[in-house]
Amino acid sequence: MPIITHEDELELAKIEKDLAKKLNKVAKEQNNVISSQKKYADNIADLNIERQSLNRTFRDVLKQLQTLVREKRSNVKDEDVKLYQDIIHDNDIYIENNDKYLNAIKDIAARKEYLISKINDFADALEEVSKKRSAVIKKALNIEKAKNKMIDGDKLNALDQEFNDYQRDFDRARDILLK
Repeated sequence: MPIITHEDELELAKIEKDLAKKLNKVAKEQNNVISSQKKYADNIADLNIERQSLNRTFRDVLKQLQTLVREKRSNVKDEDVKLYQDIIHDNDIYIENNDKYLNAIKDIAARKEYLISKINDFADALEEVSKKRSAVIKKALNIEKAKNKMIDGDKLNALDQEFNDYQRDFDRARDILLK
């Protein structure tokens, strides 16, 4: 089993910082996707509005056709009325399905926004942990150097107290990360 050194922990802190940066990049790209999805949803909503307007016009034509079909001398036949009824019905289904699709897109975008906020929170906490980890290790190394120099006991106690403060800061940051 290899011996773990302070350099290994410093390397971990460096990798954690890199991970936090990459998480932030992923969150930024995901935000771009969400923006595109919202724009797409807006375009679908605009299409639905136009299709509803179209259907109102189809209904107006259908009413007129239904009036004229009763007249034997008109050039309107039952098949014409049926065709318009089918078109209106198909458009209604299309609009209804597009509304469901639109709501699903918006719901997914909202969930992604929540996920991005969690990713950002995690990345921030991870970056804080990596900074604190690095500070704790560097402080421990400084204490080891001071012990090797045989410095005064009071100074050594002060350094130990400072190290304990750094360790508590690190522990708090790690606890936040784990939540």
